[in-house]
Amino acid sequence: METLNVIIAALVTIFYLMLATRILSAFFRKITNPLNHATGILLIFTLIGFGINLHDFSEIAVSSFFFYTSTGNWFYAISFYLLFALIAFVFSFLLFRSSFLLMNWATPENEKAELGKNNIILALTHGVVFVLLCYVLSSPITILANTMIGYSDLSN
Repeated sequence: METLNVIIAALVTIFYLMLATRILSAFFRKITNPLNHATGILLIFTLIGFGINLHDFSEIAVSSFFFYTSTGNWFYAISFYLLFALIAFVFSFLLFRSSFLLMNWATPENEKAELGKNNIILALTHGVVFVLLCYVLSSPITILANTMIGYSDLSN
């Protein structure tokens, strides 16, 4: 059962990061194509944030997986795992878009224009803000998602 969990986790992580990279690369290529240093830096920080969110949601996913496999319900075990990965992805993307709004509110510059001009300081600032938002909000959102789905909190 542990081996299957590792295989599922590896496959979900690979698919999650591939999808995130494709969507985010397309987003940043609308700003500047090819990517410049600023958009590349922000892309890297964004992928780190997506990874933080997946990590936090994975804890609940693994708990649900072991719970449901111990009861013999493989469908729920895999379904909840995939559902938590999907929620992590949607949360990451919404938080990413929200961080753009936050940065536009907090700074006088037009962020997309500045990223196009290769403003590395703005990219680093936005990247750090996004990672901090992920780090602070991911765990509480994971707990909220866990309670909204109706699955008991096995991770705490």
